Amino acid sequence: MTIRRSGAGPFGEQLEFPDKPPDPSDAMALRFLDGGLTVRRIPRVGASGIGVLRRAVARRSGPLLCSGLLDSWPARTAWHPTALAERHGERRVTALMDLPDSGVLFPQDQQSYERELTFGEFVERMESAGPSAPCYLAYQRAHEIFNPADCDFSSLLPADGYPTDTRVWIGSAGTRSMLHSDLKDNFFCQLWGEKTVTLLAWRDSRAAYPFPGNLVNSRVDLAAPDVRRFPRLKHAVLRSVRMSPGDLLYIPRGWWHDIRAHSASVSVNHWFGRPLGAAQYLALLGILGPEYWKATVRDFIVYGLLRRTESTRFFFSPPSTGKRLYDALRFGDFSRGNDPSAS
Repeated sequence: MTIRRSGAGPFGEQLEFPDKPPDPSDAMALRFLDGGLTVRRIPRVGASGIGVLRRAVARRSGPLLCSGLLDSWPARTAWHPTALAERHGERRVTALMDLPDSGVLFPQDQQSYERELTFGEFVERMESAGPSAPCYLAYQRAHEIFNPADCDFSSLLPADGYPTDTRVWIGSAGTRSMLHSDLKDNFFCQLWGEKTVTLLAWRDSRAAYPFPGNLVNSRVDLAAPDVRRFPRLKHAVLRSVRMSPGDLLYIPRGWWHDIRAHSASVSVNHWFGRPLGAAQYLALLGILGPEYWKATVRDFIVYGLLRRTESTRFFFSPPSTGKRLYDALRFGDFSRGNDPSAS
């Protein structure tokens, strides 16, 4: 791996050694190195780097970590699990309980892990859950439970006319979002606890080995990367960072990301901007080959024309590629059912 020691970023600012090896404290990133994969740190700026962040978003120059940017947000203290339980403990929520700790797909449909309980009960379970059976209150719209003003995303970027959406993720150690790709730009924010986020560029989507029927979910488990089964991983560059409370990570649209919690944690993410459309996914579909074309045609018929219900064994399963192309033709909306701000 070539290590570039210069800290000069694309806009002339000083970044923290973007091509430096991963932090030695991040065991997952070091496993990538042991497996022969190329992994580098994500460029980092301090809390005063809001201008750098805005330029990175405007030019989609790549991911960027803003360390400590959120320290002044009320959510940094108000969204501590104990404080949240005191204010919202009686509110009933639906959480994912006793989740599997390995594998890319759920062994059972996601609904089989859903349990209704009070928020206070969930926090108790979260604090006592071990990493072998994690629990997650995930994909929850922030304003449905908490005060959205505690997270001031409007101060980070001016409105651009596209719908936005803010979601909260509260879970125990061991929670994970397997490698997947989102259609929109994303601010991923760590408010409490620590997580490792690993990224793969959209241009390297073939190295993510998407499922034939679903181009936004990867068959690769980055906790145990199998380069014999997925050899293109050896030629791709992974970016990895261990996020601490107060950190904000900009994930450009389309970039693949894998997120894993080292401890009980509270995170919030904010989707914004213009989504990727059918043209980008058709281009990817075109280079992936006949296995993917057949799966897309099959799902176009089964889940589009015949309107059968798709299984939900991915983590918060998006529609299949075939169903999304059906929606694009019928409704003019490739993002239908996969744009959080529209659901």
